Amino acid sequence: MDLRQLDCFLAVASELHFGRAAEKLYMSQSSVSEAVKALERALGAPLFDRTSRRVALTPLGETLRQGAAPAVIMLKAALDDCRRQASGKQRRLSIGFLGGGFYELYRPLVAEFTAAHPGVELDFTELTYVTHYAAVADGSVDVAFCRLPLGADGLCHGPIVLRDQRMLCVPHDHPFAAAHLLDPELLARERLVRMVPGSVNQEWQDYHFPRHTPRGKPIGDGPIVRTVREGIEAVNARQGLLMLTKRAASYYATPQIAFVEIDLPAMPSALVRRIDDHRPILQELDALLLRIAMRYGVAPG
Repeated sequence: MDLRQLDCFLAVASELHFGRAAEKLYMSQSSVSEAVKALERALGAPLFDRTSRRVALTPLGETLRQGAAPAVIMLKAALDDCRRQASGKQRRLSIGFLGGGFYELYRPLVAEFTAAHPGVELDFTELTYVTHYAAVADGSVDVAFCRLPLGADGLCHGPIVLRDQRMLCVPHDHPFAAAHLLDPELLARERLVRMVPGSVNQEWQDYHFPRHTPRGKPIGDGPIVRTVREGIEAVNARQGLLMLTKRAASYYATPQIAFVEIDLPAMPSALVRRIDDHRPILQELDALLLRIAMRYGVAPG
């Protein structure tokens, strides 16, 4: 049994499709299939039920997925640290963010973390609506600054450091553009952009891209978008409206669009990590970000 076999197994377990798993790994489908078969031979039992129409995990496969996924992520992180140390490079901590990221907290976070941990390189990665939780779950990043609630299983979040008023992004000449505080029930007349189905859990989608008003009236479906900028372009094209935060409104402001405060609860944000990742450096990052947010007066009371 080797790491490549586990990589192939986990890719198929995620995609439930050998072809898509092969594309994800930049391997041939036959190589992925053979690696999974070799792993099954080593374990003495099948990990997948395969038919001509579907691929599904067996109970043994599900047990292995739950145990192997976090272990492989941590092993790869440890190997990467060792390689970097052996080559004289700094350790690296990868941090994902969506849209405008940390906003006013970014500069002090980088400066103060680097001063406290000169041997650790911070690597920031811009994520999308599709990847901002998946990237944490699959180990592409160590931690990400995410809008809550949690969008995937197996994750946890640190202290809430921002709680931002929600805004509705509309064309500059839309009837809502002149509103001071918008009644969310009026969304029943409109269409909101949507996310790629299945990219985050339903709770997150219902909170950020609601399909119903607070009183249960249906909201129309706009186009599917993958990034904040795609959502804003959909607004520009009058294909649908987009819900963002007050900070994002200032970050993405253009003359063609307007941002209107909407009477909904403020949107919380925090650092998100894997629930089984107990590295002290991540706890220190949480604590530092909270101290900075409190010093800047933006942390919720």
